[in-house]
Amino acid sequence: MNTIIKIAWRNVWRNKLRSGVVFTSVVLGIWAGLFVLAISYGMLEQQKRGMLESQLSHIQIHSNNYLEDVKLNHQFSDSQLNQIETVLSKNKDIVNYSKRSISEGTGTTAHGFSNLKVIGVTPEIEKQVTSIHSRLIEGTYFTKYKNRPVIIGRQLAEELHLEIGKTMNISFQDKDRNFIQAGFKVEGIFGTPSQSFDKSNVFIKTEDFTELIASQTPYIHEYAINLNEVEKSTKIARLITKKIKGSTAQNWAIIAPELSFMNETSEASLMIILVIIVFALTFGIVNTMLMAILERKRELGMMLCVGMNKQKVFLMIVIETLFLAIAAAPIGLLISWGSITYFGNVGIDLDSVGDALYKAGHDSMVFPEIESSAYINITVMIITASLLASIIPARKALKYNPAEAVRAV
Repeated sequence: MNTIIKIAWRNVWRNKLRSGVVFTSVVLGIWAGLFVLAISYGMLEQQKRGMLESQLSHIQIHSNNYLEDVKLNHQFSDSQLNQIETVLSKNKDIVNYSKRSISEGTGTTAHGFSNLKVIGVTPEIEKQVTSIHSRLIEGTYFTKYKNRPVIIGRQLAEELHLEIGKTMNISFQDKDRNFIQAGFKVEGIFGTPSQSFDKSNVFIKTEDFTELIASQTPYIHEYAINLNEVEKSTKIARLITKKIKGSTAQNWAIIAPELSFMNETSEASLMIILVIIVFALTFGIVNTMLMAILERKRELGMMLCVGMNKQKVFLMIVIETLFLAIAAAPIGLLISWGSITYFGNVGIDLDSVGDALYKAGHDSMVFPEIESSAYINITVMIITASLLASIIPARKALKYNPAEAVRAV
């Protein structure tokens, strides 16, 4: 066995060009597989984080009446608010939370109208829960205008031709179901990964919301909650629901099932991409090793003639391929780690296709990232693929007739 290994090792470096082709193929295969995986995974994680930070938060609480029928009058009662505040203040897994007033309405300008979700917030508290304030493309976040400021999305701004300082009319029903309308001055324009969210959601101050519905106290319809660990959201939501009456806490996966489904299937989808890349690499190795067997036909014939049995010839070719894969794998992993780390910090600017990404719910700046287990997975896959790729050339060598092979040119 030691003799076979020594012969295989020498054969690897005897034809440097041929070995270099296989070596380079394995290195590029590992790099391409991991880098494509990192870009895809990074985009999916950015989309998930973007929606959680700007739209969903980790958990939301609504009254049961509000969940059954979204109406202005289905707000939390005073007893429910006190109960929820008590429960949230005692839970150490909760980082921060925000109370919101919500109504369905419309926004109009001289250029058209759009159906809206009007969200009343307390700016200082909302900044701790969502990232809308950090996603402003233009303007400020409730610091410039005192008289009815509004923060709108860039898609709504484009459709209604709105700019900073311009006025839009927002109308919705008050608590007596009478339609009210008021002018709001655009103070900020935000941009999230979601085109639909940017088109249909506007933020105003809770005090302005309360004044418009002619109420003495704010109408609170929603609690948005952030946790220390998003993985605990299901458990915490169930715990909160058990402790409050007439209200329900829902984690982000229930609020946005499409995002949950995407998150669950992303690992399988990315693994399919990786398998396709490794599968293509396998064909490259098979082709190169087959050429090597054809070039060494006379040499292999001589080995068979002097008494080396076919099993040892088979094993020698398999070991040669494995040597190349094992030698190339660390180089491929190192290059992959370096490129993923670098672009994970500086990002990849895809602004040339930014509009398409925006419509699909992705940011134009992509930051590749990948789980550490992927490095192990692709290494095992590459070595396994190399092993399988060596079988076809090795079987080809066993079919040679020693007498005919020796006479080969």
